Amino acid sequence: MMDIITTRWLHMKKQLLSILFWAVFPILFTWLLISGTELVQDQSSIPVGIMLEEESDMAVQLKEKLDSSDFVRVVEMDNETEMRQMVATHELDSAFVIKEGYADAIQAGQRNQLVTSYRTELSMGYTPAVEMIASFVQEDSGKARAAYTIMDLGETLNRASIPAFDDIINTIYTIEENENLIFTDFYLLGEEAQDDTGFSLFQNPWGLWSLFTLLSTFFLFDWLIKEKNAVARIRFTFNRFSFQTYLLSNLLLYILGLFVLDMLAWGVFYLLYDESFSLSQLVYLASFRLTVCMFVFLIGLAFKKQLPYYITAILMVLVTAIISGIILPMDGIYENYPWVAFLNPLRQVVYEEGWSGWTFITPVCLIIWYVKGVFHDAAGN
Repeated sequence: MMDIITTRWLHMKKQLLSILFWAVFPILFTWLLISGTELVQDQSSIPVGIMLEEESDMAVQLKEKLDSSDFVRVVEMDNETEMRQMVATHELDSAFVIKEGYADAIQAGQRNQLVTSYRTELSMGYTPAVEMIASFVQEDSGKARAAYTIMDLGETLNRASIPAFDDIINTIYTIEENENLIFTDFYLLGEEAQDDTGFSLFQNPWGLWSLFTLLSTFFLFDWLIKEKNAVARIRFTFNRFSFQTYLLSNLLLYILGLFVLDMLAWGVFYLLYDESFSLSQLVYLASFRLTVCMFVFLIGLAFKKQLPYYITAILMVLVTAIISGIILPMDGIYENYPWVAFLNPLRQVVYEEGWSGWTFITPVCLIIWYVKGVFHDAAGN
């Protein structure tokens, strides 16, 4: 085994820079793409100024709800005069002042003249922003009415303990958070819930990383094409192990080395994106690495020249991106042809599963290739 490691190192030294690039390619380009997307999103969001004249829970929640919108970037202000000047000079698209006494007015059932707004003729985001604020005010007012109705019912029924207004409001927020009423799916009696079979490579860094990992693995395995040239294979006639054993040993070395890089990616994503550590994640990452390496190895065995191999690699990555649903929606395809989803090489990472269709196909193909090669060598001798 040490001879194989030494031989592999001698080959790698000649193209060390290229190997290092493709080794860090998945981590680097995942970070660049996510950072670039976030930067574009921040730059494309509309800056809206918010000034709170009171720090009540309702006023703060109103600001946080507005800030949660994708197209609005809330800029907190402390000076109303400065805020008006920024709107006039178009540094802010529009601005809103949550007036003093907002919470008391909501509790009293008032909904008018609670927010002061500033805009210009060029304020593109004013209309959607003011509609959002109006809906949030209506929501707070509805919760206040519900709280007073509950308190009135308690007095009508002569209950010994009537919950306070703040307790009722907090309970409403808790129910909203726990029940997730807005995004709850409802089904008719007897109707089965449909599972979401579509892939979403952009929902976390692992999706993009898996696609870039597939591409980098193809380019790192170009050694297989070079090792298969006729001049290099002559020496195995006099060697103590077969050419098939030599290739499989190198495959094992690459699997182990690339898995170490996967653990490095895990640590980087933990620091950058707060990705958690779990045993199940370790299992499907290991399964993904093993499956992808065997898959690429089998593809490389079918080529004798590097250029067709590189072209095929790029095409296969593009096809994988398409069937993953990041270019065109694939829900209809998955419903009619579920095997398409099971044969996606990225399934383990995207679905967080320990297997895919290739997990079972690639070992069988490797065994067939190895046995066929052994019998071929035996017949030649």
